[in-house]
Amino acid sequence: MRSKKFISAILALLIAVSAVPLFAVGCRTGMSSDAFLKTEGELVKNAKGEKVSLRGVNAGGLFVTEHWMSGFKDNCTDSNDYRSLTKKFIERFGEDKTKKLWKEYQANWWSDVDFENCKNMGFNVIRLPFTYMNVDFDAVVSYDKAGKNYDFSAIENFVSRAADYGLYTILDLHGAYGSQNGKDHSGQIINNVSDITFYSDDKFVELTVKLWKALSEKFKNNPAVAAYDILNEPGENACSTTDRHWNFYDKVYSAIRSTGDEHILIMEGLWTGKDLPHPSRYVWENCMYSFHHYAGNLADNSYFSSWNDMVSEVFAQKFGVPLYMGEFTAYSSESKWEYSLDLLNRHNWHWTSWTYKIWNKKGWTSWGIYNVNGTQDDLVDATNDGYDDILKKFSLMKTDDAEKFKFSSGTSLEDMLNKYASATYEYDKPQAGTFELLTDSGCLAVSENNTVIITKDFNNARKFTLVYENSIDGNAYFKTYGGTLTEVGGGLKVTGSTEKQTLFCPVPTEYGFALFSYSGQGYVCADENGNIKTNGKTVDKALIFTQSSFTATE
Repeated sequence: MRSKKFISAILALLIAVSAVPLFAVGCRTGMSSDAFLKTEGELVKNAKGEKVSLRGVNAGGLFVTEHWMSGFKDNCTDSNDYRSLTKKFIERFGEDKTKKLWKEYQANWWSDVDFENCKNMGFNVIRLPFTYMNVDFDAVVSYDKAGKNYDFSAIENFVSRAADYGLYTILDLHGAYGSQNGKDHSGQIINNVSDITFYSDDKFVELTVKLWKALSEKFKNNPAVAAYDILNEPGENACSTTDRHWNFYDKVYSAIRSTGDEHILIMEGLWTGKDLPHPSRYVWENCMYSFHHYAGNLADNSYFSSWNDMVSEVFAQKFGVPLYMGEFTAYSSESKWEYSLDLLNRHNWHWTSWTYKIWNKKGWTSWGIYNVNGTQDDLVDATNDGYDDILKKFSLMKTDDAEKFKFSSGTSLEDMLNKYASATYEYDKPQAGTFELLTDSGCLAVSENNTVIITKDFNNARKFTLVYENSIDGNAYFKTYGGTLTEVGGGLKVTGSTEKQTLFCPVPTEYGFALFSYSGQGYVCADENGNIKTNGKTVDKALIFTQSSFTATE
């Protein structure tokens, strides 16, 4: 029989362990080698061959501070980004105390509570933004010391703890040596675009490639890492990308693959599909293409069309790889959140919203699922606050003291994301064969002038043969007696030449399939006269073909 003293000691130990922040012992599930992810065409699958849809959130502000959301005072010209903040701390307190400051900041910004919240929201992934400075502290003091003494322990701990809660981590390099975009979220603000010279500076490029190779050697066998996001918002001043950016990706791709690492590599094109090349150009394999979309507080119709146009334009590129919305928000509108999340899920995009938590000093509450509230006096002044005062202010940043963002209806953003994180569209892709295409308005037929129409006279309906190309991106075309279904001037006709065929993507919806036209960059829909068009921008305006219509009739 155990003594009361022994039992008390065990209880005290358990209480102490449960209070440890950030990477304490918790709900241990871990991840086996079966969880390792790879791409297969447009899908992501684990080692057991199961489809995985990555849905989650960004851990913004944890390793990369942005003054507007991370609890630091604005307009501090000598400490306005992570690099200058760190230099200011070193100047005032020395290197050892600076390292301790950042550890305390991180321990308060993110703890076991936050992993638990992500798990409870139904998420299965966290995108972890970091910079070279988080793993190469010496480079903050001098670039001459860069790349010689990496410390990956903080990232390793995060990945391990996330895995204990059944969560994948996407390692996202938010800031390269010298800054790739000059924005505060790269860790270093560079105001003049002409002064952002990362891609032409061999030293910074080589250091960043070396860093990715070292990260690869550390994590290459870790199934809890879902993917490597090579570089966040890579365009100078976060603008569009072109060859110089893609050539940099290729260097990192080669460095990572040289270690034998088979993780998914994420290439960011940022705003449009035209910001990324077709993977075949560089012979990239096992990669995912990522975009960000911030539509702004537009009127509903403009907001919706902004999202539709973005998704349609990416579709038109026919990349044939998984698509990932790495950052987005719908601000304070419940209907816009529903629309964006439903659109991403319906098109099988992976997604991580921006962001998990903010320090709410500007009233931009909808940017974070959780909002740490405080007064202006609670903001850290890196130039004037004493060391102990800074530690005290860091202690106010815990999620325990944060509020959930709620829409005007009273629904929380947490509940909204939970709803769509677990939503599924489990429809099999229509198989090649000959079909009658049925909608709730009738059956597709072909008029005397070869224009496609809807008719309720099923005896005169036209059978269409669905043909898939020898490709992995789901493109298909339809043949019928007399020719091939083709988009002409916004409408659909049957033409005799297969060279003019229009490629379609059968998109699953809650009720059946909608056909997306690549050439028309829109869904097949009908006007009030029954004429078939291809300029529909939203699924709810599209013709929905019932699943039964995709059963071969001959």
